Amino acid sequence: MSTVDLDNPTAAEKATAIEQLRERLPEEVNSYCSDSDIWRFSVARQLDAEKAAVMVNEWYQWRKDARIDDLPIAQASNTFPVPYAIRGYHSVADANLTAGMRVSDMQLKLNKVFGGGCWHKRDKDGHPVYIERAGRYLIKDIPKMSTMNGLFEFHFMMQEFLNRTIFPECSEMAGCEISKQVVIFDMAGISIGMLSHWPALNMLREMLSKDQLYYPECMHLTYIVNAPSMFVTAWKLIRSWLDPRVISKIHILGKDHADVLLKQIPDYNLPAFLGGSCRCSHMPGGCVPSVPLNNFPDLPRKAFVSLRHQVQISYTHPRHSFVYNLLPAEFDPPSTPLSSPLMGYASWLGIKRDSSRASAPSSPVQSRTRYIYLRFTADRGRGIVVEVLWRSSNDSADDGTLIYPEVLFDPQRAPIVLEIEAPNRSGQLVFNWRIANFDEGQAPFPDPQEAQVPIQLEYSVDTEESLVKEFDLLPIKHD
Repeated sequence: MSTVDLDNPTAAEKATAIEQLRERLPEEVNSYCSDSDIWRFSVARQLDAEKAAVMVNEWYQWRKDARIDDLPIAQASNTFPVPYAIRGYHSVADANLTAGMRVSDMQLKLNKVFGGGCWHKRDKDGHPVYIERAGRYLIKDIPKMSTMNGLFEFHFMMQEFLNRTIFPECSEMAGCEISKQVVIFDMAGISIGMLSHWPALNMLREMLSKDQLYYPECMHLTYIVNAPSMFVTAWKLIRSWLDPRVISKIHILGKDHADVLLKQIPDYNLPAFLGGSCRCSHMPGGCVPSVPLNNFPDLPRKAFVSLRHQVQISYTHPRHSFVYNLLPAEFDPPSTPLSSPLMGYASWLGIKRDSSRASAPSSPVQSRTRYIYLRFTADRGRGIVVEVLWRSSNDSADDGTLIYPEVLFDPQRAPIVLEIEAPNRSGQLVFNWRIANFDEGQAPFPDPQEAQVPIQLEYSVDTEESLVKEFDLLPIKHD
């Protein structure tokens, strides 16, 4: 039994363990593994180099047989879609899982029955925080929607995204290696039927088994919050499937969980529904979008085909603007695209806008009760920045009031859907797009030849009422 503190080893202890394990691995496996990989597997086997070597060799063979390295994982250097919702990172922009052409049917099916999850910013030590609305799962539908292999593929994409994209960014931000995440399972809404559905529980057991074999030591802490008393029985079963080191890092909390979470996660990074102050109001669904909660529009693929407006922007003509004429709710308003950007908007011309315009809008905008949805895609590029302003008249000299400050998105990965609150009265919404500047985001710069190719921007703007009607959606629940 090792006497090394596995969570706080000295540099010498860690180096020794890595060396001992590498001595037992074939050259091919050794060259494939990073020191971080070697250390994780060493810890998973309590620094028993012989047992860890067996584990690493099996992991390496599994990755080759399953072609894990070929999975389309979103990174700053490519345009693959994100596998799940994300907030607060730079390698990829904030996004929900939308039905882009490169998002699989399996991902979309599972997204409908999962309770809603999101990588949501970082804790105080720089670890990424993953939040899952576990109590909202449509448990009985999961085995109907997916085979075990389908669930594995979805889960492995999530794990690879964490390891290849999120951990490296967190490490860079923290100035030290970050290779573990904080997980929050919110059990609000769970029922006894969910905790006793054996087909789904068997799927969970198999998934936990794979995680412990192929992704060991990736969890810093787990909080199970809003856990009802009936969860105790299920927990006795679930903990029998887990390694003792994993169990030691899991904290089960009831409704009074906020103080515990806030010791680990800054108030501004913790969602309001968990006791923090973050709302991510710039994204449909807020901090953690959920199809079962219906807190954002879960649109089908056809919603992103043949969007109403198609324009081209380029690095020489990087901007486009569009005026949406908003009439009272009973009307379906016409809209007018602009052939050139609107003038008079300071930040749009590269001058810093007075922030008071965003934080203290004029009185006509304070009674915002209506929702307008923007859908847009781009066929290439390194990101597009969007802002929205409100004008109470059609006077082009009216600068308008900023109601949606500039945010960078990655429509080249998958379609973007934005939810804009606007006054329920006549006026205009002014949508402004521009290509991301070279100091925005982390996507690589285009080479001179690529920069000459125009970017195809396609978009539609709709009222909530028309969107719900056109795609037969349930009324969206706004926080």
